[in-house]
Amino acid sequence: MTSPRTGRGSLKKYEITNFLFFLTLIAALGIVVSFVFRFYVTRNQESAGESEAGVVSEALGAGSDVGLFYLDTKISETSLQYQSRLEIPATDDGLIRDLFSIPGVDEITIDQRMIVLKKSPSARWESIGPSVRRIVKNHLHLHY
Repeated sequence: MTSPRTGRGSLKKYEITNFLFFLTLIAALGIVVSFVFRFYVTRNQESAGESEAGVVSEALGAGSDVGLFYLDTKISETSLQYQSRLEIPATDDGLIRDLFSIPGVDEITIDQRMIVLKKSPSARWESIGPSVRRIVKNHLHLHY
């Protein structure tokens, strides 16, 4: 026959063992989670430092007067359209003004992550494209 005290002692040892097991498990999970978060934070910082914000891709047709420039950053919540330099708002941070300063650019539409330019028929995309990429890169570097 076992005394009632022996049963309680073994139950207490079982509870302590379970407590230590789960405490160790929680500590181990905490360490794993902290390493995962540190890994992702450093990876995101490295990728942000390596990549330069700007034009991701573009669609420029040789026979077309309209060109599309897709950006890696959202620069507008709504679609904004400017048909001449006279329509540049007072709140412009320089992007629209700089894009209109490119010879041959007649109209500008900005829609979230995209810039649509309409050029004059005599202008060539080979001269407009590099200027747009440089202006967008500088603008995003300064403002985002």
